Amino acid sequence: MSAGRRRRSSGQAMVEMAIGTGIFLLAVLGAAQLGVSALSQEGIQSAALSGARAASAAVVAGDPLQRLQEGQSAALASLATTRLGMDELLPCPGGSAFGCGVGVDCVLYLHGRAVAGTEEPCGVANSASGYGPAPRDLDGSQNPACSDEDCFGAALSMRPCAHPGPPGRLMVCIAYTSWPPRAVDIWITGTVRTLLPWFSGAGLDLQTVSSRLRLQVEGLA
Repeated sequence: MSAGRRRRSSGQAMVEMAIGTGIFLLAVLGAAQLGVSALSQEGIQSAALSGARAASAAVVAGDPLQRLQEGQSAALASLATTRLGMDELLPCPGGSAFGCGVGVDCVLYLHGRAVAGTEEPCGVANSASGYGPAPRDLDGSQNPACSDEDCFGAALSMRPCAHPGPPGRLMVCIAYTSWPPRAVDIWITGTVRTLLPWFSGAGLDLQTVSSRLRLQVEGLA
């Protein structure tokens, strides 16, 4: 074989090796990304369950929404242990008027109906006297914005979770479905960063994640 032919054959082999190595590396990174995505989703689902369980404890008489706040904190604490691809965990966006993923106002309820003109901050409301979350912060049929039987995400306090938000951030929203409470809805949503170059509706190198859970607790009230 002539020297020129040997050089051409060697060059072709090097090109083939480079292509093969590139394909192999892409396959390895792809498998790693799938693993990271699966772990992230599993961690988010576990955090949602932890938050819902904490929020479903007996209502505190001095603050009808204290258990929801504890549920949100439990979910954030759980997420902090599995922060794959997450830059920051947000209990609420700065300056939010939506109660930071948990309602802020309470009203008096009589026979399952909110009494007009009784609204006050939940931190000073007394659930033992019949106070509960304002109807706009319920994720069920008592909310005027509820348009179907399910109504997940109808609560005003759930709205921050309706959009992915800043890149690499996760948001936790939580609400009772009714008052007196019979179930807790929790929604964890946002974006995590990818290992591979990736473009989605959330942006470059970002993957949208969302976990929604409704925990029915018959003895909650």
